[in-house]
Amino acid sequence: MHTVSPEILINSFQVTRYHHGDAYEFVLNEHLQVVECVKVESLAKGIMQPIREAHINLDGLLFELNHVRVNPRVDNTLIINRLTSAFNDIGVNVFNQPRHHDMRVCFKPLGEISDCIRFYVSTKAKIVFLSPTQRSRLSCIKS
Repeated sequence: MHTVSPEILINSFQVTRYHHGDAYEFVLNEHLQVVECVKVESLAKGIMQPIREAHINLDGLLFELNHVRVNPRVDNTLIINRLTSAFNDIGVNVFNQPRHHDMRVCFKPLGEISDCIRFYVSTKAKIVFLSPTQRSRLSCIKS
């Protein structure tokens, strides 16, 4: 039996007025709260800048989901289901989800996402997801 993972990593970029901004990575817990955050200075060189107190230091910034990563050696079913449910709550569908032991979980752990997903970090370090195709309807994920 695999160990169950309560965390997931999401890679994103900051949305700015004219173009995509800097890349960020967020580690989320099972409540979709930010546990850790880094600004990706150079992916090729592996240079990351830790962002302490992301809910304070990233206040007012909007991000767009780029991709999701999981540890393929553990069971990510719980955290993937939580994230998928959060996406469904804002009207974004997830198709062709792999099972936790499929090789596809390494490349597309959630499956295929129907729409662009944006988010911001709330004052309680919780991720609030938005879908531009849903006319920016705000949805708060209940604990």
